Amino acid sequence: MNTISEKENARREAARELLGTVSCIAGILCGVGGVLFAILGASDNVSAGVIGAVLGILGFGLGQRRLAVVAIVIGAATVFFMAAASTGLIPGVSPMGHGYN
Repeated sequence: MNTISEKENARREAARELLGTVSCIAGILCGVGGVLFAILGASDNVSAGVIGAVLGILGFGLGQRRLAVVAIVIGAATVFFMAAASTGLIPGVSPMGHGYN
């Protein structure tokens, strides 16, 4: 009976680690994608950074400590970058909707 519960616990732990890793990688991709969209002038919405940070927090709760910290830092940096890009504080990145002719 113990071997079944040990196998089940090992399976649950592996699934938890996988879900944490996927969550962190998705958070990192959201953060990096948000910065790329701001640089390309496609979007200045800060929600990509917020989603990246939240996914990092979820990954931290699921046990992926180092990867989660990276996702949270990138998400927070994306929020500040997007806010600066939307107000025109970053040279070379024009804010959306301000290209009057």
